[in-house]
This record gives sequence, C-alpha cells and structure tokens, in this order.
Amino acid sequence: MQAGSALAVMVIDSVGVVQALWLRTALAALILALIRPRWIRLPARRHRLPLLGLTISLMAMNFCFYEAISRAPVGMVVAIEFLGPLSVAIAGSRRLLDVFWALAAGVGVVLLVQPGGSFTVLGLLFALLAATFWAAFILFAKRTVSGMEPMRATLYMLMGAALVLSPVWLATGVHIVGYGRALLLGLAVAVLSSALPYFLELLAISRVRASTYGVLLSIEPAIAAFMGFVILSQELAWRELAGILAVVVAAAGASWFGSVDPRFARVRRAAPHVRAGDARMDSPRDKGGDREGGRGVSRRADDKGPL
Repeated sequence: MQAGSALAVMVIDSVGVVQALWLRTALAALILALIRPRWIRLPARRHRLPLLGLTISLMAMNFCFYEAISRAPVGMVVAIEFLGPLSVAIAGSRRLLDVFWALAAGVGVVLLVQPGGSFTVLGLLFALLAATFWAAFILFAKRTVSGMEPMRATLYMLMGAALVLSPVWLATGVHIVGYGRALLLGLAVAVLSSALPYFLELLAISRVRASTYGVLLSIEPAIAAFMGFVILSQELAWRELAGILAVVVAAAGASWFGSVDPRFARVRRAAPHVRAGDARMDSPRDKGGDREGGRGVSRRADDKGPL
C-alpha cells in the first residue's frame, strides 16, 4: 500500500493530482471489473445513497491525500491521516487508557508540525482533511456493507468514482500520449494500493489474531516513511521520526488493548470492506467483510478501506 503511495508521488509529478487520481481509480475499477464482470449493473435503489456517500468520501479522501503527499513526505502525511480512523475507533470512549492513546497521537502531531519542519501549512491542511474524509469513509462503509457484499461495494465505489472523475480528467487535459511512464506507474499504483493489498490483507486476517493484525496495521506510517526514503529519497528529521513513532504507538496501543477492533485500517485509499459497530469493527471472518485495500480500510470500524 505505502509503496503505491510513494509511486503515486512520481505520477503526480508527471501528470498532476487529478490525472494521477483518475488513473489510480479507473485502473483499480477496471481490474475489479475484469475479475467480477457480472457485477457491473445498477445497484438496488436502497443501496444507492450509502454508495454515493462512500464514493464521495473516497474521492475527497484520496484527492486530499494526493495533494498532501505532493507537498510533504509520505510518511508524515500518512501519520496525520491515521488520526481519522483512530478518532473513529476511540470516539465516545470513557476509558482513561484511550485518553492516553489520544494524547500520544496529539504529541506525535505536534512533533510533526513544528515550525521549520517538512510540512507546509497547505500540506498539513490537506493531510487533516484526508483524515477527516477517511473517518467519514469508515462510517459510510459501515452502512454500505451492512447490506451488500464488501467486494461488490468496492467495485461500485471505484466505478462511480471513476465516472465522476472522468469529466474533470477530460477538462484538465488528457495526459496519455507521451506519458507512457506515468501510465505504467499509475497501473502499479492501482495494483499496489488495491488489488495486491486486498489479497494480502484477507490472507493475513485468516492467519493471525485481531489484536496482532491491528498492531501490524498500525506500523503503516513507519512503512510509509521507509518507502518515501527508499523510493523518493525523502529524509526526515529525528523530531519528525519521533512524531511518526508516537502515532504508531497510539494506534498500536488502541488496537492491542482492545478499545478498537484493530482492523480500523486504511481502506485508505481504496476500498470499503469495512464494518463498524459503534467504534469497533467486525472481523470479515465473522461478517463476511474484507477490504479492498485503500487509503483502505477493511472491515473495521473500519474498519481499513479502503479503495
């Protein structure tokens, strides 16, 4: 997933945010459509409103995320964005331990946004908006998958997003001829941020405990920082690394100690196999949920789509 995010920065540099977002969404939708061609039909009327909310929140989340990573290191943006699902997971909790995890995440954010750091004001704003829309995505995903198979919901969501984005893509200028490298990178982003994580997540969920899975998922910001360094040569100051670590600890602690069903994941940026109940998420094994990968989330409160 985070390798896909790092590659997305290269696509954005070549063709811009809108073009990169359309490529990622349209190619991911095409991949799923080829896998499940019989699902390409209008959804039942009762599912259309939740799917609309899910689609809009996905587009807004990914747009803000792409705008943010075009202005700040990937690892830092992912750490800030993680505040969305973490907030959903501990919302309404009265446990003192959950307050501690929230404070730990807050300390991490303070360390990340210190003056003179890698974040610009606009980059921080987009990262916070991405976190907000991720939280909204989780809530819409909960409602959507309560009456529809998660993978089917993911296909509808991605197809809808691709259709809505197409006029904007055309209006901003179609960058295809002479942009073969960007197209190939866009395909890699679609696979790495959707198809492959979707399969690997389902495999992991079937083999490890929920608490273990949640802790593994919580290291996403650290993995994003590593991928940003390896693929994009993005170096971070020690203070910024400490901020990412604080967010990782907060998310892992909330998962391990049970305030959340850890799968609140990331559907980030991609799919909605998310199930949430109150501030918790249901296991796909129990409810048939799963995740498409993006920005996702899984079947969590989110979940952790996550398209």
